[in-house]
Amino acid sequence: MARIRSKKILIIGAGPTQVGRDTESEAAAIQIIKNFAEAGRNLYYVTNDANSIIPQLKYDVEFLVDDLTVNSLIQILRENDIDIILPVVGNTVALQLCEQLNESEVLKELNIRTMGVTTTTIHNINNPELMNKVLRHIKEPTIPTTVVETANSAIKFAKRVGFPVLIKPIASLTKTNRIKCDNEHQLVEMLEPAFKVSTTNQIAVEKSVVGYKEVEMTVIRDAEGSKLLINGAENFNPIGVHSGDSIIFSPTQTLTDIEFQSLRTAALKIAEVLKIKGVCHVQFALDPTDGKHFVTRVNPFFDRTSAFAARATGYPIANVVSKILLGQSLREIELSGVQKHDSLALIEPAMDHVAVRFPTWSFASFKNADQELNTKMKSTGAVMSFGRSAEEALQKAIRSVDSTTTAEQAALDESELSEAQLINVLIHARAGEVYYLLEALRRGYTVDELAEMTHIDAFYFYKLRHLVKLERQLREHHFDADVLKEAKYFGFGDTQIAHLWQVRSDQVREFRIKQAKVFATYKGVEPTAGEFPYLTNTYYSTFEDEDEAIRTVGKKILVLGTANSQVGTNSAAEYTTFQTIKRCQDLGYKVILINNNPNALTFVPDLADKVYLEPLTVENCLNIIHQEKPDKIVAQGKWEIVSQLVLRGVEIDQLPLSRTTRSENIDADYMAVVSEINGQANLFGVIGINDENMFVPIEASPKIKRQFKAVVMEECKNLTANGIYSIILRKNDDLLEVSSSVPMAIQDLPFLSYVLNQDFAGMITEIILTGAFQIKNYPMMGAKYRYTHVYPYDQFGIKQPQNTPFSLAIGAKFLSN
Repeated sequence: MARIRSKKILIIGAGPTQVGRDTESEAAAIQIIKNFAEAGRNLYYVTNDANSIIPQLKYDVEFLVDDLTVNSLIQILRENDIDIILPVVGNTVALQLCEQLNESEVLKELNIRTMGVTTTTIHNINNPELMNKVLRHIKEPTIPTTVVETANSAIKFAKRVGFPVLIKPIASLTKTNRIKCDNEHQLVEMLEPAFKVSTTNQIAVEKSVVGYKEVEMTVIRDAEGSKLLINGAENFNPIGVHSGDSIIFSPTQTLTDIEFQSLRTAALKIAEVLKIKGVCHVQFALDPTDGKHFVTRVNPFFDRTSAFAARATGYPIANVVSKILLGQSLREIELSGVQKHDSLALIEPAMDHVAVRFPTWSFASFKNADQELNTKMKSTGAVMSFGRSAEEALQKAIRSVDSTTTAEQAALDESELSEAQLINVLIHARAGEVYYLLEALRRGYTVDELAEMTHIDAFYFYKLRHLVKLERQLREHHFDADVLKEAKYFGFGDTQIAHLWQVRSDQVREFRIKQAKVFATYKGVEPTAGEFPYLTNTYYSTFEDEDEAIRTVGKKILVLGTANSQVGTNSAAEYTTFQTIKRCQDLGYKVILINNNPNALTFVPDLADKVYLEPLTVENCLNIIHQEKPDKIVAQGKWEIVSQLVLRGVEIDQLPLSRTTRSENIDADYMAVVSEINGQANLFGVIGINDENMFVPIEASPKIKRQFKAVVMEECKNLTANGIYSIILRKNDDLLEVSSSVPMAIQDLPFLSYVLNQDFAGMITEIILTGAFQIKNYPMMGAKYRYTHVYPYDQFGIKQPQNTPFSLAIGAKFLSN
């Protein structure tokens, strides 16, 4: 009997991190690869993300480095005899590529099908007019929309439906957002660049619903047609501010039950008519005056909203979707945390807490960027927090902002604004908006005035007004135990209270613990809200009586996560933390993680033994250290929170990594990567470098090549501390000279790990924790690879300068050779 060949599945990655896309796609990819590999599937994964964690996984998957273009994919499909394409972890990039592959008819020629979402659905989603036909078929209201191929057609449509309108390029391979045009002049100005990035020379034009509430529903559907709502989330800002730049609350805060059920029903209907097998995120515009709604976006793939939904509810979306894609139905899927229930995967999650996603910015590093918020996303990261009330969750989100970027959240000092300036920033939303809203309430603006100026629901201003009232009570009652207790219950941090009392935060902490007897307690995050017995490993703090977290037993280590994605370290920091956790476990530790990035790789279920989704502040870290009493604490390099904890006597094993960058703007040609362990030096390899890129193989004469080992080993004699180092080298005619020697930069670590065939993050972790490591040299990757940085200048609408500092990069990618 002939042997049947195993189906080959190509997973398309999302590419490098950038504004609008963090590591949420790779986090989902990890879980899908794990489940597929354990089921014996034949897997390929393609991306040009130089910070991808996939090559470090222990699962059987072939990692392909290539441009994410239709021509590159066609070659991959042919060379590897691919049978199935899985686009759902590739964000909009993968869907656009599948659309182009289908149009080229190569899928039909090679008999290749897509998994999770059909090519028909992809085609409908990519064309607003076709999507509107689908929506009308299921009796869902549609926004007046058209697709045009000329500027005149766009102008004619806009005049017919009335300004403002939104435009968006069709089939754009770059990350694009809807652009709001308030008049004909703006429309004409924006049409030309929009046409240029459309691969079909088409633009979608639609009537604007700016000012409506923006609500997001995340649903799951299996092949049998069983469907459930995972999460509903509500944007703080109305439509007109990109949802990635808005604060997000879950569960929804201001919807009536009729409105909520209407949107839930619509989302489930959409998943059904599109025959989704997996996750689907649907965005709605909800008219606050009459409760009517429009569908504004359908994403049948993993994105930041589905990542937030998974964290907010504790429902393991990616694991469940993996099993759906493998052929299981929701009624057959078992969730690992369930203790007593046969079909919990079919039960819609319930929440007994409020979750908040809060955008973070990098405008202090980009002085000329326009900080006004509109339909073009500008935040470079996000943090997440939990609370028992909207106030607590919001306050924890505000203080979740990493102390190294706090100054970037509000570029203007709100307390110094004149009345006219304040009114201007209230009407024209800008980065750090919540700080200006709080200041307006402090100055006596009423809820109705602010709701009218901002179109933000009055509900949120009542919550903010409550926080301002608590501020006032704290200012008037220093070291009052009752006032302190109420403030802590609604999310005020020790540092915030210290500012209001004009004392040091350590004094507040001492009073809170020793005299007021106010202690943090911890609640579990799981999808049944206590309805069924459920073993969770994820917790958040609050200030109630019952504590649900039990101290971890055994040899344990606390790993400080990296918080929100930042320019500079960007997704390489998450990569490093992921590998650190794995190595700690290999060394016999139970890993306790504290992190608060909703898109983090390190929130993959079952990676860490216990997770505290908490602000990375001194207070929260000290509370967790007191709760868990870890044997060791480890962190990446020396950054603000590490320094503050060390000042308070906390012993932290700091991975000797540079949190800035490798040497830049110097005369350099090569980088040698070496280890120094207890006086023993080892050369892993040499990389070529220039002003913009790193690359292998190196370009050097035989005479230069013969000098590498001797020059590098001589320089290693000057390295006194254990670690992994980058030795920067330059040519001086036929001589090789050392420019500098620095600890390996976090930013460079993923690329160097890949091309040198090493796990440098794990290696550094073991060296620091044990004082030793058995070096194994592996052959370098044989292919040509070139690495370059990705910057957010285009998204910020400013020109990228020459010799851009690497510290401003938001991601990294492989370049084609």
